[in-house]
Amino acid sequence: MASQEILLESGNNELELLTFVLGNQPFGLNVLKIQSIQQYDASTLTKIPRAHHAMLGMILYREKTIPLIDLAAALEMGIEHETNENQIVIITEFNNVVNGFLVSDVNRIYRQNWENFIPLDRTLGRAGKSITGTIRIDDADIMVVDLEYILSVISPNLAIGDINDETANLSSRISREEVNVFFAEDSKTIRSNVIRILDKAGYKNVRSFEDGQQAYDALVAIREQIDTNGSDAAQLPHVLISDIEMPQLDGLSLCKKIKTDIQLDKIIVIMFSSLINAQMLFKCKSVGADDSITKPEMNKLVSLLDERCLGNSKVLSEELVLEPC
Repeated sequence: MASQEILLESGNNELELLTFVLGNQPFGLNVLKIQSIQQYDASTLTKIPRAHHAMLGMILYREKTIPLIDLAAALEMGIEHETNENQIVIITEFNNVVNGFLVSDVNRIYRQNWENFIPLDRTLGRAGKSITGTIRIDDADIMVVDLEYILSVISPNLAIGDINDETANLSSRISREEVNVFFAEDSKTIRSNVIRILDKAGYKNVRSFEDGQQAYDALVAIREQIDTNGSDAAQLPHVLISDIEMPQLDGLSLCKKIKTDIQLDKIIVIMFSSLINAQMLFKCKSVGADDSITKPEMNKLVSLLDERCLGNSKVLSEELVLEPC
């Protein structure tokens, strides 16, 4: 199965979830992260000495070697089992990296609305951080796995990295402080890291949100305040940075709402996601996104903010406010 075969209309706030099994527990993954599903072939496995305990080794996939990760071990499930030929490998691609994840079995794909997704309390320790939340399907609670977090633990170089000194110390630093930024991201870890790095670069006026719905509600509240009290009462952001996978309202749907609203459509929208590929770039453009960047490329994000917000003098010289009706 190839994920490219399963397409959703952009901006309809739906996701397609592949459900699979570890032990007896059902889990789920966004189909957009999945390249293919194949039977596990132990003969292609090459073990790596002194690797993370969840890293089984490297396997051959399309004439290339890719990492194979025991997902049950990565989730610290305590399942004692020997890998066998009946297991399934889910091949994923995100953050421009291809990986294989070993699971017990796969079930089927379900189409769901992000409104049905319940974020998990991240105070549950590492196990909680590995699960983004749950969604109820056929009387079962499906736990949705946070593969980005798992990979950041196994391969720290794939986590959100810092910016270099050249990017941080550009002469435009003072102007950066004038840019009003909204940032929508459901991962608390990524959210705090990105805000920290933007602050280091001089983008200090950043307001963050846990999902797309919160960001959109804030925009609507500002718009209504301006309509009521006049253009000096509040200021819309110059730019919105948004993840794509988010509960309640995903990033594509958030962008579509903004770009189809004549009172909000001047806001610059930058999609910042691990899902950026040729197919997703098309989806982002179809909902009106101004730019798209793959996580965790923070140097590119800061450079793009500079280009979009500081390279165009009209962005800062004309505050992005609404005239009262």
